[in-house]
Amino acid sequence: MQAQHNQAASLNSAYAADDEFDQDSIVSLHDFNELATAAPEASPAEAPQAVAEVEAEPVVETRGVPDRQQTELKAIHEAIARVEAEAKATCAAESRALAEARVRSLAEDRAAIDAAAAAAAQQNAQAAEDAIAANRERLETMRAAAQASVARLEAVKQETEQLRARVEADNEIRLAAEQRARVEQEHRKRASEQIAVQSELAEQAARASEELQEQTEQARLQAVERVAAVQAAKDEMMGIATADARMAVLARERERHAHGARQTAQMLAQAESEALELTVQRERADQIALESAFNRAAAEVRALEEARALAHLEQEREAIALAQAESERHAAQSLHLRLQTEKELRDAAVHRERLEMVAAASAQARRDADLRILAATEARIEVDRQLRAVALARVAAEQDAEAAGHAKLEAETAALAHTKEREVAEQAAAAAAALLAEEEQRAVYLAQERVEQAETKQALAARQNAAEQEAIASVDAQLVTQAQVAALAEEKAAQAALLQMAEQQRAEAEQAAIEALHRKLDAEALALNAAQERASAEQAQAELLRGQQAAELALTQAAQQEADAIRTLMDQALVEGEQKAAAAQAVQAQARLAVELGQVHAERARVESEKAQAAEALLASERDFVSAERESLALIAQKLVQQRQTSAAEERASKAIASRLEAEKQATAAAEERAMLEQQALDAMRQREQLELDAQKAASDKAQAQQALLASAQAHAALQRKVADTTRAMAEAKQQLLELEMQRAQKQEHELASLRVSLQQQHQHGEFASALASARAKAEQASLNDGSAQLEHAGAAGVWRAR
Repeated sequence: MQAQHNQAASLNSAYAADDEFDQDSIVSLHDFNELATAAPEASPAEAPQAVAEVEAEPVVETRGVPDRQQTELKAIHEAIARVEAEAKATCAAESRALAEARVRSLAEDRAAIDAAAAAAAQQNAQAAEDAIAANRERLETMRAAAQASVARLEAVKQETEQLRARVEADNEIRLAAEQRARVEQEHRKRASEQIAVQSELAEQAARASEELQEQTEQARLQAVERVAAVQAAKDEMMGIATADARMAVLARERERHAHGARQTAQMLAQAESEALELTVQRERADQIALESAFNRAAAEVRALEEARALAHLEQEREAIALAQAESERHAAQSLHLRLQTEKELRDAAVHRERLEMVAAASAQARRDADLRILAATEARIEVDRQLRAVALARVAAEQDAEAAGHAKLEAETAALAHTKEREVAEQAAAAAAALLAEEEQRAVYLAQERVEQAETKQALAARQNAAEQEAIASVDAQLVTQAQVAALAEEKAAQAALLQMAEQQRAEAEQAAIEALHRKLDAEALALNAAQERASAEQAQAELLRGQQAAELALTQAAQQEADAIRTLMDQALVEGEQKAAAAQAVQAQARLAVELGQVHAERARVESEKAQAAEALLASERDFVSAERESLALIAQKLVQQRQTSAAEERASKAIASRLEAEKQATAAAEERAMLEQQALDAMRQREQLELDAQKAASDKAQAQQALLASAQAHAALQRKVADTTRAMAEAKQQLLELEMQRAQKQEHELASLRVSLQQQHQHGEFASALASARAKAEQASLNDGSAQLEHAGAAGVWRAR
């Protein structure tokens, strides 16, 4: 805008200088204003003809006068010719100075326009860089906020799963304690029954004590063996108590149940002490029970064989239990591997979703970059339009200057023709004619200089056009990657020849393009909002998937704990097998106690089988849960597929699919790194919460900045519209100036014709001599005034140019 104002000011100063030049060129004819009623102005092309007419008449009229009068006339003629030559030289110098000043002003205007265009381009580039940096910061803050929210949700879900696993472990411990209490109650019942049977046997032994005196020694040995069996049973119960204590240590909250177990152990110890007392009583009654011992020997042998069979059965059951435990361990390992595989698949899905979010963000960044490129292109088009307007104005000014030069050349050729006629008619004024010929040669030389100056101007214009072409080529080279923009630029360059005719249409088209740009910005804003909503929905689904993944991880840990518990039970079963083997050896010593211990072991085996069944039921429930999780994962996968289809329909499906495939290929390699990052994420949870708050604040700031950017873009578009209106108004003002110049030229032609008529009338009336004297005096005075006016005009022009 400033450059256009400068150009308009330079054109106005040039027109003012041309007016002064026209007034100075007819300074020798101002003296005839007192003799005629018409205007005094005349063109420099008609001045030599008038002077020649004025000079031709005195030569004819003064042929009969004395020599003194002829010498005076000759001196007058020489003085007039000298004044006219000086006036012509002054006019030529002024015209050359004006032309140089005009060229300098045009060059300065062009430099100012180039500097303004470069500053605008730099500002646009800086704005684009700032927008890119703001988008990058917004994406980083959003990514950090998403990661912090995901980590927080994972921590909450892990805590929930841990509490759930703890409650389940407590329930299992309570059920095991209740089952163990029932088993101990059954043992107590059987012990009471055994005591009843032993009391009956004691009564029988009392009746038969007299018959068994010979077997007292054997009964005593048997009593010792019974004591050993009781001690083995006591050791076994102590082993069971230690195993129960070990289970209580593994489960932190089993202390209250352990107290009940200790009470039960104390009751068993009391029962064992009572059994020892009964044994002492039996020892006392052994002397009576010898006879029944002989009768019972066969039964004891059969009981021993049954005990051996039961021992073999127990060993087989232990082997079966070991095999079942091994199979369950393998099943748990396979389940763990399956869960780990599913976890990796879920991690890959999460990573895929992250990549899709990154792709959406990159698509948004590309759309923003396209908008900025479009704005920069429109700014460049506006600058090109302004440059073309300046170039057209410069060409019009040069054409006007060339027209003025041609007119001056025609006037000078006419003056040369009149000079030749005057030389033929005025042989007496040879010296003055020689001077006039020299002045005319000088005028021809000046005309040649003007032609050279016009050629120089044309060369400068060609250089400026070449520089403009180079600038356009450099801008096109910078925008090689934008094929569409380059195509538009080429089309506009091809239509540059028709730019002057289609300027109004282009202004309308630019207005429509600005409106379309506003509509496109609105559509992009709507699309951005939709993309943000879709990204938030995908983020919520990702958080849900991460929560399910954490739940599955907790389930895996619970399954691992269950496997550890099963392994502990297996160890306990091995210990119990060893104890059973010791009990079998004790049963070989005492068949009756072996039978009872066999029953106890059978009951314990039944309890173990029930525990195995419970473990199988738990595994079945785990399998059902895993199948349910798989179904939920299948549903989530279907949702993800639908979301991918919608996103692919919106933005460049092929590139997004390629990025997803590449991400899936890289997912397996990044599994270990993700595990380490998850471990580090637990440590950085608190910091992420703070980052989330900061991210929300930054997101609000970014939204405000985007709104400010949109407002600035709208203001820029309004400014461009104002610039277009101003340019149109300047073009209309220039057209009006041209019309005024044409009217002034026509007026000057009419005034020149009236001056010719007045000169002819004055010559006919014979008043030439007095008019010539007064004209000479006034011409000298006018030359002095013109010199001072020229100096003042040069000073004023310098001051205006400096401003």
